[in-house]
Amino acid sequence: MNNISLVINTVIKNKDVWPMFFGQLDKHITKNTFQKKYIFVDENNEELPADYQVVYFDKNKKYQEQFSSCIKSVLEEYCIYISEDYILYDNIRCDLIKEYKNILDNNQNISFVRFMRGGTVDLMHPYENCKRIYKLYNYLPYFYTNQVALWRTRDLEKIHVCGPNLHIGNTDYENSFEYRATQTCEELGIEGVFYHNNEPKRGLYHYDTEIFPHVSTALVKGKWNLSEYPEELTPLLKKYNIDFNDRGWI
Repeated sequence: MNNISLVINTVIKNKDVWPMFFGQLDKHITKNTFQKKYIFVDENNEELPADYQVVYFDKNKKYQEQFSSCIKSVLEEYCIYISEDYILYDNIRCDLIKEYKNILDNNQNISFVRFMRGGTVDLMHPYENCKRIYKLYNYLPYFYTNQVALWRTRDLEKIHVCGPNLHIGNTDYENSFEYRATQTCEELGIEGVFYHNNEPKRGLYHYDTEIFPHVSTALVKGKWNLSEYPEELTPLLKKYNIDFNDRGWI
């Protein structure tokens, strides 16, 4: 798609997930869907797909610094940012992604369209005359999350450059980048919206998405998330010859 890139953030310790992750991307995303595709990674001794640009970050730094050092390499105006444990199980909806890119083109105050509804704030206020699009409020918790979204690349970069120097997730979650970046968004005046088309709720914190149908997330504290995605993950683990006992499962 014109001027939209796919950005993948991963680490070498999760290389056992890569065959499933990239295999499902190849299956459910047609060629030339994205203008360019990137992999951000700390190091690599495995063969990565040839059609991605690999950008390395310093594994000794915290997530905020790592991502900030990499995102500047992404030159496309828009990007979709995901991690290696967002496993696709159906085709993405390119038609809807193009439609919501037009929303960003025509509404310069909006920085992103999130492809899924969150499960913590139950506000469903429609955004202008856009079907299935609802407002988010940057003064409420979890305005910023790492869920799949179409971003203005430079706004995503700005949040990371200006955000707290923290890892993405800590045992003390309220002291993690993902949690604290909401305050950064409020300070920067970042605005966003989300898509929801009556998809079912999945677990406690989010809903499924027809735009980018994926396991979100396949790993929880390093273990396979079979409690929330048994029907999606079980056949994929078998298909890619992955023994879920190696990591364990919840």
